[in-house]
Amino acid sequence: MQKNSPKSPGQPSEVYVIAELGSNHNGSLDIARQHIDVAKEAGCNAIKFQLPFAAEAYPPKTRFGDLYGDVFIDELIRKNEIGLEFLQQMNEYAHGLGLETGCSGDGFIALEMMRQLPFDFYKIPSFTISHIPLLKAMNQGKVPVILSTGRHTLGQIDEAVRSLPDVLTGILHCISAYPCPPEQLNLSSITFLQQAFPYRVGFSDHSLDAAMAPGLAVALGAEIIEKHFTLDRTMEGPDHFFALQPDELKLMVQQIRKVSSDAAYADAILHDARYEIMKGSPKNGLVPAEQAFYTRTRLGIYFNKTLEAGSILQKEDFQVFRCADTEPGLHPRYLELLNGSRLVKSVEAFAPVNWEHIIDYQG
Repeated sequence: MQKNSPKSPGQPSEVYVIAELGSNHNGSLDIARQHIDVAKEAGCNAIKFQLPFAAEAYPPKTRFGDLYGDVFIDELIRKNEIGLEFLQQMNEYAHGLGLETGCSGDGFIALEMMRQLPFDFYKIPSFTISHIPLLKAMNQGKVPVILSTGRHTLGQIDEAVRSLPDVLTGILHCISAYPCPPEQLNLSSITFLQQAFPYRVGFSDHSLDAAMAPGLAVALGAEIIEKHFTLDRTMEGPDHFFALQPDELKLMVQQIRKVSSDAAYADAILHDARYEIMKGSPKNGLVPAEQAFYTRTRLGIYFNKTLEAGSILQKEDFQVFRCADTEPGLHPRYLELLNGSRLVKSVEAFAPVNWEHIIDYQG
């Protein structure tokens, strides 16, 4: 573990720069390795992989709309799934170049696979921080965890933080908009999060400018910067169009290093009128650009199969999903409560779980 890794919150160190690969490898190990080379050449400290599984992301045959259009979102995610061998080869290649590695996933399937490989940190994406049972399972391990906060209130962030008392090392301010308009970045949230929580605070950036937002974030005190990157924004795939290209990634790292090492330069950025639009106010809830993603990515508990009234629920009978175009029911925090409960009415597969399914209330 390098001295500037996310394992040592609060220690003086270089800003920890994470290159987010996401699904931009397009299922090709060769393309993945090219990306890893780019991250190393740019001077990043780490690269992060994603481990999506359709079986724990969205209910089958549901649509996201907006960004992804009129397609079933579970089928789109299935196209981006990778296996353990693919993940292992990316991880080994990055470690061989001296990069640290992280990984994120949506649920227990991904976590089980992640635990089979030596990652330097896990990342909890913004869309997953309300999956409290998953966070508690991560807290049973020893791998440092970084938490992203997009589209969540302070109370929701606090609940997630309290679920990770033993492994949490960093909290990232984030706006869940792809791309995010500069006037909605609300980067003053970085200072607020530093005051609210005793962890290293950073910024997961989805704006398109390579240098301005990351530079201001560091000037405001961010110790971790995460950014999606790609070989070419015109490549096919859901994450390429808002990612930085290789020369832009290098420019971002150069800006981060200059701001963090030159106090006068950082102060000039803080007082430069061009940067004011990105400061905003401390965020507690949604900004307008997040509304569509909030509507489609709320978490809920869903039945995995058709069940008859009187059935005793087992853990394999239900699943946490993002809602897509459905209306979610019970919050994931109640997942453990359902195990062993008795159904009071019959249910269809992939219907959202509500209290009325397990409480026989006569009114």
